[in-house]
Amino acid sequence: MRPFRPSALTAATALGGAIAITIVPAGADAALYTYSRLDQIGRWVIERKLSQNGPIQCRAFIPSGGTWFESNVRLNKQGEVVVPVERSYSADPQELAQVKDALRRCEADMIYVP
Repeated sequence: MRPFRPSALTAATALGGAIAITIVPAGADAALYTYSRLDQIGRWVIERKLSQNGPIQCRAFIPSGGTWFESNVRLNKQGEVVVPVERSYSADPQELAQVKDALRRCEADMIYVP
């Protein structure tokens, strides 16, 4: 951590600049780069993740309590329902259309309105 330098504070104040002191714990930005819950539509959960150098990533799935690939009914990148072995899923066309629309809106902009 850099020591406080009163001369920098005095110089900024003398120039009429506003000073904001922000303390951010190391690794606090890591939460931006993991999936976080954004919305729920019926049984489906919509999550979003920001990448450091790429686009917004969004995903939709029906939680099962198991691992992502082995247990969750989910939509792939082409918008097709993926049902893991030994799981069953009965589609509700209206609900699925709402989920796909939510994914489209999630990926289109940082502002998401449920």
